[in-house]
Amino acid sequence: MLYKYCSNMNFEDYACGRVIIHKNGYPNFPVRLAQEIFSICLNYIDISDDICIYDPCCGGGYMLTVLGFLNIETIKSIKASDINDEAVRLAQDNLTLLDTSGLKRRIQHINDMATLHNKTSHIEALDSGKRLLDILENTDHQIQCEVFRTDILSRNAFVNQNFKADVVFTDVPYGNLVVWENRNDKKANLLDNLIPILKKSSVVAICSDKSQIFKSDYFIRLKKQIIGKRMFQIFKLI
Repeated sequence: MLYKYCSNMNFEDYACGRVIIHKNGYPNFPVRLAQEIFSICLNYIDISDDICIYDPCCGGGYMLTVLGFLNIETIKSIKASDINDEAVRLAQDNLTLLDTSGLKRRIQHINDMATLHNKTSHIEALDSGKRLLDILENTDHQIQCEVFRTDILSRNAFVNQNFKADVVFTDVPYGNLVVWENRNDKKANLLDNLIPILKKSSVVAICSDKSQIFKSDYFIRLKKQIIGKRMFQIFKLI
């Protein structure tokens, strides 16, 4: 893939399980690819700040947490949801890292582990934590984060929500790590069900495996690209 917006930097501070919390069964997402897709989305909506981004299949919130750090001045609010209660709790823990007090607690925990076990990995994680803390302390901007439980494939997915997202960006379940819970039709109504939280200018970026097809009479597809085993598509309301 030709990267237009995100250069090939060192992303080790964002490695899943280093500072950002990881649990078995929750996939990560390539950092550079996430930033590139997010930047493509911004180019389509032509807005450079005060962005509300939403992930309806957030899992452990890894991708949103990374994007929060990388776009601390651009993103105003992060909304995240999942059908799984454990995923919601993990996403809450990870998105708390975008707040200085939450990140300091995580750094203290890593420091305690380093003192106890004296592992190189803990020392490296401490260094990463300090660099991430520098990002938060060198801005006056505070990203507002909210995580809630919902079934995005339900018609009533947003019955208690009143936000509007500028960018919806999700990596839908596929492969062996994760599954769609209680669903045989993996793509049922996903795009249509997002309509209540979209603006006319909003874009929806969906990453999936190459076998999954997403269609709706209310959306047009702006972009489709295959990267290895992944495919991402970007949609907009007609």
